Amino acid sequence: MMMRLKILFTLLCIVSIAMAQQPKKMAEKFFPDPLYVTPSFHKKGYVKYDELIKYIEKTIAGKDYISLQYIGNTQKGKQIPAVVFGKSNNPKSKVMLTGRVHGDEPGSTEALLLVIDKLVNDPTFASLVENLEIAILPMVNIDGGDKLKRQTANGLDLNRDMSKLATPENQALRKFFNEFAPDVELDLHEYNPFRIDYLKFGSFGVSGYADVMFLYSENPNYQTPLRNFVSNTYLPLLEDALNRDRLTYCKYFTSTQVNGEVQLNMGGGSPRSSATAFGLANTVSLLIEIRGTNIGKANFKRRVYTGYLIALNTLKMADEKSAEIKEAIRQSTESKADIVVTQRRTEELRKIPFIDIQKNGLIDVEIPVRDAAQRKDGIVRKRPFAYALLPNQTVLADKLRDLGILVETLDKDRNMDAEAYTISDYRESEEKFEGFYEQIVKTEVASKKVNLPKGSFIVKMDQRNSNLAAVVLEPEAENGFVRYHVLPVKLGEELPVYRIINNY
Repeated sequence: MMMRLKILFTLLCIVSIAMAQQPKKMAEKFFPDPLYVTPSFHKKGYVKYDELIKYIEKTIAGKDYISLQYIGNTQKGKQIPAVVFGKSNNPKSKVMLTGRVHGDEPGSTEALLLVIDKLVNDPTFASLVENLEIAILPMVNIDGGDKLKRQTANGLDLNRDMSKLATPENQALRKFFNEFAPDVELDLHEYNPFRIDYLKFGSFGVSGYADVMFLYSENPNYQTPLRNFVSNTYLPLLEDALNRDRLTYCKYFTSTQVNGEVQLNMGGGSPRSSATAFGLANTVSLLIEIRGTNIGKANFKRRVYTGYLIALNTLKMADEKSAEIKEAIRQSTESKADIVVTQRRTEELRKIPFIDIQKNGLIDVEIPVRDAAQRKDGIVRKRPFAYALLPNQTVLADKLRDLGILVETLDKDRNMDAEAYTISDYRESEEKFEGFYEQIVKTEVASKKVNLPKGSFIVKMDQRNSNLAAVVLEPEAENGFVRYHVLPVKLGEELPVYRIINNY
């Protein structure tokens, strides 16, 4: 009898998750709404694109220091809006806030509307408008957003496409980022607290407990001065603000199953995602996940207020710590650190807090965790003076420029000392990832004289985006142009990409 009841309860949990419902007692105990009304919360559903534009136009009307810009078009022809505050000719910092990269995360859009409203109408925040240049992009994935779907119209995930740039949305987003050149970039998301994997734990399943999960770049090529600033200054300021409002937080994690065993992947460092893609441009970069996906409008005021609070305190931090931010960026840009091409996470058992759904209380779940902070480096290479590409690699050169990387062109033939890659091992992934089969390779690297003809492309490594150049050009890199099949390769061939070690 007990076994039947357990099976029945488990099935009910699955149905409940599918219907995006949350136990009322859980909301009352762990996630009470704040006494705060967001600017368009009167709607039964969520703000649509046309309503968003009308709201922005009405809010900023008559303010000559605020502009509504359109940075590009979605696949269905919708114009992507950016609201830019530019009162100062010499801003202390430049801050970019993005939302709705995933279309089924509406709290991020609403939070940024609230930020716009407060910056325009609340004199308490006048100093932020005076001191900073601020760009707010409340809805990037408009096609997905209007249908509450995670992906874009062609089924791709924008937050897995931040370095390949296979979608017009990300091409527009990256172009705007490159031109605006923020010192700080914050990307607002929501996460699913009721994952199917979690049914294996607790009495009859568990739920994520944190209002916020922080995803900051732990890519080893994100330079130490910026990583230290994020860890030692930025995050503690946000944590203090959340603590004052009794909002909970933890480091980002998501679940996966390996041979039937549930594991957690914690943290991140992939340039496919915004936190690292923007961070490798030597920017203070953070992605936050607010507890909200797949629970309908439950806790919506709390979710929106949480995103607003983090965005607001990010602006305050950019104002108060501008000198420290500039110095961390300068030091990181001038860094000559080696390039970590590959790495692997180690695994350990940890106790992670969750909410037991049946007991409506916090419990610790012992579970294998693969934390990005606990990694071992694999291939490490000396930072070159530059990378060189043969003249026929216009696709790579254009892609690098799209990423904001300065690419020069040789005006005459040059014979240079270089390191050349030869493919020594090759296989393709069995399944497609975001529309392509990954090329997984090993190379042998040898020093040689290379004749670079006129028209060859040169990517010097003394530029702000140099770390991003390295992780896309090294052939073994998990997020590189070889892996992404942007540069097709064959076993035994020499690549048309070279490492120029010394200044020529």
